[in-house]
Amino acid sequence: MEESDKDPELTDRDDTPKNNIPEHSDEQLSMYPLIPDGEESEIEYGDIAFREEESPNTFQDPFAAEYPASIIEVQPTSTPSVHPRDLPPWYEDEYYDDREWERIPPRLNTAIRFAIFASVIIIIGFFTYNFVRGWVDDQLDPPGEPGVELVIEIPQGATTDDIARILAENDVVANSTVFRYYLRFKNASDFQAGEYAFQINSAVWDARESLEKGPIEIVEERFFVTVPEGLTLQEMKDALLQQVSSFDPSELELAINSSQTPAVLGDEWLGLIREGIYFPETYDIAEDSLEDEQSFLNRMVAQFDVVANEVRLAELSVALGLNPYQVLIVASLIEEEAKTEGDRGKIARVIYNRLDLGMPLGIDATIVYALEGDRQLSQSDLEVDSPYNTRIYGGLPPSPIAAPGKLSLEAALNPEAGDWLYYVRTDEFGPGSHTFATTNQEFQQAVLICIERDLGCG
Repeated sequence: MEESDKDPELTDRDDTPKNNIPEHSDEQLSMYPLIPDGEESEIEYGDIAFREEESPNTFQDPFAAEYPASIIEVQPTSTPSVHPRDLPPWYEDEYYDDREWERIPPRLNTAIRFAIFASVIIIIGFFTYNFVRGWVDDQLDPPGEPGVELVIEIPQGATTDDIARILAENDVVANSTVFRYYLRFKNASDFQAGEYAFQINSAVWDARESLEKGPIEIVEERFFVTVPEGLTLQEMKDALLQQVSSFDPSELELAINSSQTPAVLGDEWLGLIREGIYFPETYDIAEDSLEDEQSFLNRMVAQFDVVANEVRLAELSVALGLNPYQVLIVASLIEEEAKTEGDRGKIARVIYNRLDLGMPLGIDATIVYALEGDRQLSQSDLEVDSPYNTRIYGGLPPSPIAAPGKLSLEAALNPEAGDWLYYVRTDEFGPGSHTFATTNQEFQQAVLICIERDLGCG
């Protein structure tokens, strides 16, 4: 068919040559107009017309008002996806994995949290109140019955604070501070100076009542009994019978076996051997007590508790790895061995050093106690088979060998620092003084001095 026979509508009437674009060209088509080679003119973008797509006019059907068309419901070909409102940004994230999220438990509302907080505060306050109230009640009225009666002197010019301290130190009241505030709360006035009768372990109101009664009537005729330090139980009985003629020997022996025991020694001590528990001191005896052996011995035991609390026997014995009764035994050894006050702490250190090393104590005073007599020991005496023979048996003897005083108790609880293992009397530092040695060689040299001066080492 010839070109003239072609459809005129299909014929491009524009004879302008067009750029031929190859169908399979490797060149990328550009969205911008091309500039022919060799032409440097710039493209005027204003010449490029941008046509806005005009929306077609809406056709108005003249018969639409007279013949309304029925609404035709178009059934969707596929179910559209219905999305909830406020979709999170990751809703259609193909990489989202809900396992990577941690489920947070719902928070309690404010009322419940406040109720829990208030309950905890109430419970803590309840227990705190009960604890404080229980402690105060124990300070006001200590557990147990009141103990033995004591006569305590209130000095001239003593204030309420001084009186509270004196009564607390003598175990009449449990706490000086609580007793002081109790007196202030009761508007207690100043008390007279003099001697007052109290009971150990008393309630604060009982102590106040004793103070308000005033000083006890002074008995014109009073008897004083002195029990020196370092006496054995048998020696103490002899001293009492000698000073108080109204004491009966059999009644005194019965009173010793049935007397109370020091509270400071604790329940672990059975009290089978009562050596060393009657505190050595000077006691005054009222005329009506001259025939009451039991009351007097209980008074001596109560005085032991008073002094033991002053030196903190129960507290400091724990640091030494011993119980209070064992420290009492050590104090009795010190009482028998020491002749001067300066030697007490060093003798205590020698005893503890030997106990730590497992060495026998080698204290001859224990052998003298076992033989029931104060005498020069022979060679056969040193070999006596007795648990009190500390030359052949290690550790402490079974019981105290005498009644120690306050200084010996303090030395047993506070030994001097040193590595001594031996001591012997040489009088080098005054009459009765000992020389302390670390090695056996030093000890033997000191023994020669003891022999030379005839001090009991021959």
